Amino acid sequence: MHKYVKETNLSFEEAEKKFKEAIEEVGLKVVGEVMPSKKIKMKLGIEIPSYKILFICNPKYVYDLINVDYDIGALVPCHGFVYERDGKVYVGVNLPTKTLTFAGEKVVEYIKTAEEQLIKAVDSVA
Repeated sequence: MHKYVKETNLSFEEAEKKFKEAIEEVGLKVVGEVMPSKKIKMKLGIEIPSYKILFICNPKYVYDLINVDYDIGALVPCHGFVYERDGKVYVGVNLPTKTLTFAGEKVVEYIKTAEEQLIKAVDSVA
């Protein structure tokens, strides 16, 4: 499985806030975000439940990864998400050790620490 997702009993807004706090607490940073549910409503006029993607990184990890593979920039930062589905709220992350396997063993080995931090952040919200 390329992702790690947990259901939470929190509202979407509470889960988003707590997830962002947890990301900071484990030593990572939210460096950007996008809300596809708003974009879909705005561009297509279709309403879907709340869905937000968070771009998460640690500048030191990015620096180190670029030194391993200079072309890796398009694959970082890591992605986290908060969404509503069928009346329930979920938080999760794409697992970098799974999504970056093609980048080689050296990259996968290095990114394990970040993945552990991401999982810890998800677990603290669920």
